[in-house]
Amino acid sequence: MFTRIGRAVSRHPVSVVVGWALLVVVSAALVFHGWGAGGLFERLASGDVATPDSESGVVASMTTSDDSVGERISIVVQGVDVAGDYASAAAAVGAAREELSGLDGVASVADAFALPDPASQQARAMLSTGGDGYVEVVTLDAGLSDKEIDAANERVARAAEGAYLDSLRQYAPEARVYAVSPELIGDSIGELVQQDLAQGESVSLPVALVLLVIVFGGLLAAGLPLLGALVSILIGMGVLWGLTFVLDVYSFILNVISILGLALSIDYGLLLVSRYREEVAIQLDEAGHRDGDLPAGADMKELVRRSVVRTVATAGRTVSFSALTIACSIAGLLIMRSPMFKTIAAGAAAVTLLAVLCTVTLVPAVITLLGGHLVRPSTVSRVPGVSRLLRAVGDSSSDDGVFSRLSHRVVAHPWMVMVVIAAVLAAMAAPIGSLRMRANIVEYMPADASVRTGYDILQDDYPALATPTISIVAQTDLDGAAGLVEEIRGMDGVVRASASELADHEGAVLIGVLMDVDDPVGRQAVDAVDRIRAIDTGYRFWVGGAAAQQTDFIDSMAARAPWAALIVITAVFVLLFCMTGSLVVPLKALIINSLSLIASLGITSWLFEHGHLGLPQTPGLQTFIVACLMAFGFGLAMDYEVFLLARITEYWEDGHDNDEAVARGLQRSGRIITSAAAIIIAVFLGFVSGEMISIKEIGVGLAIMVAVDATLVRLLLVPATMTVLGRWNWWAPGPLVRLYGHLRQKA
Repeated sequence: MFTRIGRAVSRHPVSVVVGWALLVVVSAALVFHGWGAGGLFERLASGDVATPDSESGVVASMTTSDDSVGERISIVVQGVDVAGDYASAAAAVGAAREELSGLDGVASVADAFALPDPASQQARAMLSTGGDGYVEVVTLDAGLSDKEIDAANERVARAAEGAYLDSLRQYAPEARVYAVSPELIGDSIGELVQQDLAQGESVSLPVALVLLVIVFGGLLAAGLPLLGALVSILIGMGVLWGLTFVLDVYSFILNVISILGLALSIDYGLLLVSRYREEVAIQLDEAGHRDGDLPAGADMKELVRRSVVRTVATAGRTVSFSALTIACSIAGLLIMRSPMFKTIAAGAAAVTLLAVLCTVTLVPAVITLLGGHLVRPSTVSRVPGVSRLLRAVGDSSSDDGVFSRLSHRVVAHPWMVMVVIAAVLAAMAAPIGSLRMRANIVEYMPADASVRTGYDILQDDYPALATPTISIVAQTDLDGAAGLVEEIRGMDGVVRASASELADHEGAVLIGVLMDVDDPVGRQAVDAVDRIRAIDTGYRFWVGGAAAQQTDFIDSMAARAPWAALIVITAVFVLLFCMTGSLVVPLKALIINSLSLIASLGITSWLFEHGHLGLPQTPGLQTFIVACLMAFGFGLAMDYEVFLLARITEYWEDGHDNDEAVARGLQRSGRIITSAAAIIIAVFLGFVSGEMISIKEIGVGLAIMVAVDATLVRLLLVPATMTVLGRWNWWAPGPLVRLYGHLRQKA
């Protein structure tokens, strides 16, 4: 199959390039314009991620405003003395209020000074507890479309920070204004995602290009993996645009998908281009050409075409197995109940498959069009001092070298290597016992954003308007809920607990619980959720809020994790058997990669928990990041496993003994693995330069996983275990051996 693909691509390279170019143009139009339906960045969702069919999900759905009630925007004002001359403050606020009430889409504007009784509970709720500010509540017209709501939010925020503030400062020169609403919070997160994406790529791509130039010794070869990365990421973003019509695509997912697409495209492109150069060198040697002596004209075109066909048949097969393994690893997230995981899985699987499709079609087509330019010495190699570096890390067509020598040393002392590496991985994994997972959308907001400042002020200075720490929906009336409210008020840390009839839900009561906690999803809040859920009231009630959502999110992950693991295990066994014909190799790969993954996660947790290496100190890792690290990290580990095993299997099937196959396979793939790992680590760390904590966590986590896998595991532990197992590495029952032979003929 892969030979046929190679032939088709080498014969029709222009058609392949034009086809991909058309896909890129269409995807770019969808992502940045949307053909009237809004571009990708406009369609991204934000907000709390509820777990379907959970208690917190029920509360979230029942407390969501319907179309009969307009959306509300809170204008938080500071620097105004509301405890002194009340009449003067009322006059100044009344004049400023007019700047908002006349805006399109605004139904009403209300504040404490507009109420008939300034001493009422409603009026006091809208005044700061410190007496230095107030809240202006802007209600939008009911029935507005999402696009109209977004536009109205923008108008109100702009007017509040402009004409409204200018008018108010005539009375209070130190006044400050902050507009807060779910839409504005989402916009701030979306803007941060775009900034971090641009920042990460502006750091990662140049570094990756420099490293690729060093590895390949030229700009042309170095540019091919990056070309595949840009194409697969852009088309993948087009796929995400399509998913926004059927799923909520959260803004931070975009960076996660971009990181994965960039990493895989570089890995696959690096392997394919290196294998192409190796095939060219083999053919030149067979034809008796000296170094640098290349054929010309039709002979060169034919040599390039044969090399492309052979490269796709070998390296193309390898990267395809790798991509399928990674896609299946990521597909385990589809089992999770959260829609966010389903979106991540769909987007990540799409960009993975796009990366491999680019690698086995677009990259070979461009190689064919470039002809002999890709194998001729680059001008970079003529720079003084650079040639020595290029010889050290450049392409290698020899079965003997630094990696084969390393393998022979490992073969000489396999048990010692296994014990030492196992001890190192165990020490790295030790912090996993104290790993704390959390899920709080507030932490995605930029720390210095105006909307974040306003949100924090609301939480600290306006208890009645603050987002409750815990929200409860009870199927009873106010009298029936009184006992539950009193019991909650007696709990440690509870500042306020009040009940009210739930609008649009007859026979239901909403209980809001505000707690004096530094962390709304910390241990104290989570314990309170558990205690409330254990109360026996005689009627049904559901507990929601940030801490409850976090609890339900983690519980749903734990419940579905065994099924996700079963999918991954089955896929790895099937795919690695199809590639190697062995049942032992897949089992060993699962065990070793799992140990590596746990060790890397432990170190990542330790770094962020204590704020080491200049990283921000956090109470725990974001829950969805832990799931992504497990899925993506396992996939990338299998990526390098496939690279190594593919070459070892080639030598084993050519008749070499086990130890020699391991040594030669490591020599041929070791440079690719270490070079790819170095580049990918630089890419991942480039995304750490942004502000969003979740992206820092996944960038650092994946960088550690790749570093551990490409050094301790792939170069040392795998050769050691394969040495100990010997011929048993290749064991399979007779019927499966025959099946493998049949599959090899088909490939």
